[in-house]
Amino acid sequence: MWTDAHPVAVAPPARAAGRIGPARLALVLLTAAALLGTAAVAVRSPAVPVEPDLARVIRFMAVIKGGFALAALAAGFWRLARPAAPWRTAIYVAGPPAMAAGALALGTLHSPALAAAALHLGLLAVVAAALTDADFLPDRPLLGRHWGRR
Repeated sequence: MWTDAHPVAVAPPARAAGRIGPARLALVLLTAAALLGTAAVAVRSPAVPVEPDLARVIRFMAVIKGGFALAALAAGFWRLARPAAPWRTAIYVAGPPAMAAGALALGTLHSPALAAAALHLGLLAVVAAALTDADFLPDRPLLGRHWGRR
């Protein structure tokens, strides 16, 4: 099949396969530390008294928000495989742990206001960084040609 698309050169990875970069390692370690710290606080402090029906709704929302945190963690881990601006790297490293800690704290009904603030600020930061990152999708020029823009 003949096409007018130009071949794209793909550069080999700069580091050896199987090695994790420092930003990716920081992302994983901060997420683990945030979850362990939140769990330790949740075990030692009393939960906020809430009606059972409201508690079920809040816990269901926490599960959904935990899914968002997992998606942000995966997106940040994937994006940090390539170089990013320093402020974007900081957001990709700090946003998902804040979201994960907020979701866990919300699910255990400990400090719902602080949990919601951490969760939503982390989500806003990651989404804003990803939407303004021209290198988030590395083949963006090819996508533009595919959809008829020239």
